[in-house]
Amino acid sequence: MKTDALIAALAADTTPRPSPGARMVRVLPLAVALSLTALLTGWHVRADLASALGSVAVYKTAVPLALALSALWLARGLARPEARAGREWALIGVLMAGLALALAWGLAVTPVPRIAEILDTPDYANCLISVPVLAALPLAGALWALRAGATLHPATSGAAAGLIAGGAAAAIYSLHCPHDHLMYFFPAYGVAMAGVTLAGALLGARLLRW
Repeated sequence: MKTDALIAALAADTTPRPSPGARMVRVLPLAVALSLTALLTGWHVRADLASALGSVAVYKTAVPLALALSALWLARGLARPEARAGREWALIGVLMAGLALALAWGLAVTPVPRIAEILDTPDYANCLISVPVLAALPLAGALWALRAGATLHPATSGAAAGLIAGGAAAAIYSLHCPHDHLMYFFPAYGVAMAGVTLAGALLGARLLRW
């Protein structure tokens, strides 16, 4: 749609509509709750969950949640055509820089044979499949919410929706996964979240265009 036609259509339509943020508040908690219910019924929580959440292993839940929340902030900013989302991008950049440093440290202190041993488990493939499955409803909800906006960057907004969903799904899946090593987290959780983010970008490029 051309800009002039869009402005004319918006001027003619005076019906109040929920903002993307209001839609997200409405749909995302429900979508995440349904994904959590799916984990509790279709998978199982790890036997030592309480002790894991009280140890350094909690990073496996906290990091995806931080990514999801920062992506939510970014998506809300990008939904407004006049917004530059500078602070939102800065937060994403800080998180990604921290993850890059953690990955570099993990590679430096973990021998390659040990990494191969860590990943030599059926749970690795299970993670790569389970996180996108658990992300399906949150991704659909986030994209639906963003369709109420007027983003100038549909693929980027879609990627933000994908990171919201992928981060939430990874945090949920972490309640089941018994593997806490840093060099399991990046190839399993990182790749799974990246895949959902890419799917969000591809869908957003089509669904969020004006």
